[in-house]
Amino acid sequence: MNFPRLCCCRSTIIKRQICHVIILYILVFGLILPPICYRLPFSLYYSQKLYLWDLSPSVYARQVNDERIAKAEDFFASESVLARLQAESLLHGGNLSRSSNVTDVRTTVAFLTTRRTRSFKPTEEYSPRYLLQTVAAIVQENQLSTRILICNMDPEPSAHTDAVYLSSFFSMVSRYGNGAVNVPNSKLEKEKQDYVYCLRKSLETNPRYVLMLQDDALVVPGSLKVLDYIIRTKVERTRRGWDFTPNNDAKRLLKLYMPEYIQRDFHTVKPKRIAANLAELIGYGLLGGTLLRLLHIVLVERGQSWTLLSGFFFSSVVCCILAALVISRPHLLELRRISKYLYVMLDANDCCLPATLLPTAAAQELATFLEGVTCGGGYPLDTAVDEFVRSKGYRQFAVEPNLFRHIGMYSTLHGGENTYLKHFVK
Repeated sequence: MNFPRLCCCRSTIIKRQICHVIILYILVFGLILPPICYRLPFSLYYSQKLYLWDLSPSVYARQVNDERIAKAEDFFASESVLARLQAESLLHGGNLSRSSNVTDVRTTVAFLTTRRTRSFKPTEEYSPRYLLQTVAAIVQENQLSTRILICNMDPEPSAHTDAVYLSSFFSMVSRYGNGAVNVPNSKLEKEKQDYVYCLRKSLETNPRYVLMLQDDALVVPGSLKVLDYIIRTKVERTRRGWDFTPNNDAKRLLKLYMPEYIQRDFHTVKPKRIAANLAELIGYGLLGGTLLRLLHIVLVERGQSWTLLSGFFFSSVVCCILAALVISRPHLLELRRISKYLYVMLDANDCCLPATLLPTAAAQELATFLEGVTCGGGYPLDTAVDEFVRSKGYRQFAVEPNLFRHIGMYSTLHGGENTYLKHFVK
């Protein structure tokens, strides 16, 4: 056997594979990902300047919001929609009702709302009209046995024009305005009291679940059907092998929106979330590495070798893992929207209540707990809810990808507006 020649051949093969790996990395990270990812807010390639050019994030967000307002206005102005709304005060054949005689309410969707205006000039005020947009989106979901409740928490309820308009079609409750209840001085305490009030009013409709929404939580089209599937297969029942068995554990809350920056890789202290993030990365690596290796066999080696496990394969696995980290998990989660079967429930990180689903028993216990605490500086509502979860033996899960988007640019608590595009524009 000619060992020098054999060593020379192996050396040539190794050099060729190293060359192919270098070309692969240059193609992926230098040519393919940059033009795709510069528009993705959580990608390492994201460039707000390239994405918006000279347009400020606030102006762009306002344009996007105005487009959504126009669509919501067109929806409610539709004669066919108005006919359904006005027919016996029922919407969609009795699915969404403002009357009190509705029975078998599966989910009450409660909107916590107040006016939000922003002064750009002494003579100009801008109203983002989130409530009109978010209610229109829920109505278009056309879910069975669902009731809409609008909790108008404005100190002057009649001044909240969108809430007043929508009260023609849906139930609306107001806590203030008649002088019976004083507006708390603390914004955080007011937020908590308003939340409890809306929760109590929702429970009066005798639902099986209460979906508490802030008025700037916009449902992703089709997500209520996904939520119904998750409730049936992951909340009310649990999988035992190939079968589903009833699940009697009602001590759980579902967060249907978590800020995208919290969904990033390993941006958590929850052990199960860390394990899930790691499993996802390895999965992306193995799947992508396998596909790249097969392409390499067909296009480069032209079938001379069908060995999957090679240096190129392992380099491709690492390449795909790095690419997943560069793209960022919030954007990769969007791939799961292909099918309702790909949505997952993971332990939720603490914070944030734009969209929360509670079983009736949990809603009742949460309302009682919140009535016994006072929110203030350093102790906001979401922290109080997290304390409730820990102290009462509950678990809170996040459904991923998000079933709702946060479109709020004007905060009722902080009085300012976000200036970084990724926090409010989608």
